[in-house]
Amino acid sequence: MPSKSQQGKGFVRNFVGVSLGNYGAIALSFALNVILTRTLGAEQFGRLALLIMAVQILGCVISNWTLTALVRFGSQEFVRSGSLAESFWARACIVVPWLLVAATVLAIVREPAAAYLTIPVWALWVVFGYFLLSNLLLTVGAVFQACQRMDHYAVTLFMDKALAILGILFLPSALAHDPVMILVCYALSSLFVSIWAVAMLGLDVFLPVRVTSDAVRSLWRFSVPMIISTWVIIFGAQWIDFAVIKHYRPFADLGLYSLASQVAGVVQQITIISSSLLLPHFSVLIERQQQSEIKTIVEKAMPYGFLGFSVLLSAMVLFAPVGIPVIFGPNFAGAVWPLTLLMVATMGLALFNTFSPLISAHGSNWSITGILLVSVSVNLIANLLLIPSYGINGAAVARALAYAIAAAMMLALIQNRFGVATLRYGVLGIPILMVVLSSMFFDGVYFYLVGLIGMIGSAYMLVSMFGLFCKDDLAVLARSNMPLFIKSGLTKVFAEKAG
Repeated sequence: MPSKSQQGKGFVRNFVGVSLGNYGAIALSFALNVILTRTLGAEQFGRLALLIMAVQILGCVISNWTLTALVRFGSQEFVRSGSLAESFWARACIVVPWLLVAATVLAIVREPAAAYLTIPVWALWVVFGYFLLSNLLLTVGAVFQACQRMDHYAVTLFMDKALAILGILFLPSALAHDPVMILVCYALSSLFVSIWAVAMLGLDVFLPVRVTSDAVRSLWRFSVPMIISTWVIIFGAQWIDFAVIKHYRPFADLGLYSLASQVAGVVQQITIISSSLLLPHFSVLIERQQQSEIKTIVEKAMPYGFLGFSVLLSAMVLFAPVGIPVIFGPNFAGAVWPLTLLMVATMGLALFNTFSPLISAHGSNWSITGILLVSVSVNLIANLLLIPSYGINGAAVARALAYAIAAAMMLALIQNRFGVATLRYGVLGIPILMVVLSSMFFDGVYFYLVGLIGMIGSAYMLVSMFGLFCKDDLAVLARSNMPLFIKSGLTKVFAEKAG
């Protein structure tokens, strides 16, 4: 058995590897969007977003809800036997019937489905093929995770985007403006990376082919609750926005909103990574009944993170009016205001994502599901009310309302259950609100001047309000296990504030 030191080094290596792979893939996605926006234009970029929406919905409905089970049971099996055969094939038995039903339904409704996506009927099978290959890539990624080969998992994230970019760059000019051909490049990228991944894993991981009723039942029982939360994501994610926008607005508007959503998604990855790190940490603290440590994290550490994130979002809003047209082309200047509103939504998402691991660690997943159902309902109703009149700006407002309600419900739940005054954490989003308000009433130099003053002034006010950078917090910092270079930098900030 590895020592604690070795385990710690392994965790750090895995974390760094996945982070680099994840953000490397995000960087490539960003570059890919730059290429596509300038190649396709707003209207065709919107058509591509609609095709990807269809692929993502197929994944959520058919297979994504089984991936967590594959990682969980596969990792246990791999420790016992060095193979994932039982878990892998048990999951296959669960997923294959769903795939067959989906293919049958698609064959029956192929003409109206193709008409909705505005593609030829044959191209509908390109969409389904990309779903199959992307699901294959997700599956081998889950196998890498179960085998604790996180470095290889990180490589799959990076390679998938890299090969897609290469494929698009080498497309003949006559095909480069067709969203269906772009989807073909995506599909081939997933195929080649999956082949590489299987070669790296070796067939021994998947052999011998065996299916046991106990394994199938275990995976099924574990995955059934995941169906609800995964399907809810369909209506809570950007895809429902896309569907309503497509119904009421032209494809060019869908392209603008798609770009705004993807840029916002890059920033939102910070909240997703933080959430994934907090879940195991909170789980250990709860297992050890270290409630005081949890309270210290919530009261002492989280306000710093929320305030810093709010300032980051404010900087994004200040940068957007110049950065979006320069990077993605002047045709996408219309994405600036939706992106501004989505930055407000992202603050709400950060509050929700940060505290949901604490609820999950206590085994109260139904509470999270209830909050999601309310948030999704608000998003759907607000979309239907706002998009017909206000277009993509209405969609962004709907998302901001939905995330704000989810954040408020989560903060109230934490405050009620743990006795910590978390509802007041909502005011840590004031800096981003100040910048957004300045963008509503001022243009040009005045916008930047008023926005910057509002951001700095409100941040200073919140530092005083929450008593940040005080000596007590410095003592907590000294006991923390964060990297030395981060701790050293924060210590200097504390010292300057005290001085």
